[in-house]
Order: sequence, then structure tokens, then C-alpha cells
Amino acid sequence: MVSPLHRNLRKLVGRRYRYLSDDWLLIDILGDEDCVVLQRIPGDQPNPLQGDQYGHARRRVPETLTLPISDPEQPDTYSEELMLLFQGAID
Repeated sequence: MVSPLHRNLRKLVGRRYRYLSDDWLLIDILGDEDCVVLQRIPGDQPNPLQGDQYGHARRRVPETLTLPISDPEQPDTYSEELMLLFQGAID
């Protein structure tokens, strides 16, 4: 069952946010893991290198970040991290 917290977030996929001094794009909602996935919007710096299974750098990929959706102490409310993200809405 999808909670109302998760259902409301689906509408925000694709929106841009300013979070911890960087611009991020909300790219996915992981309901089973109770988190959102953000992708850093590239600025002047190149994307970080991603290594293969042997640790050799192979390609540049955008950085991603996951934030919890629910507050662990109050599961029916959004986490502090997510509320901070919402304060930095760009679009």
C-alpha cells in the first residue's frame, strides 16, 4: 500500500531544488525504501568519475543523493531533510 506521503511526492518528480548549496533534480520516489532520489545538476565542475567493478574509472556520471521521506520518530510526517529540500524549491 502506498502512503499519502509517497503519493503526494510523485507530483514533484522532475522539479529542481537548491539543497545544501547545490542544485538538485528530484528523479525518483522509492516507496519500499522510504526515500527520494536526487541528481545533482551539473554546474561548472565535471561530473565525478564512476568506477567499474574493479575500481577503474570508466565514465563520468551525475552525483545522486537519497533522502528519507518519513521522520523515523513520527512516520506520518515528512523528515527534516525533506522539509529542508522543499524550502529550496527553484521551479
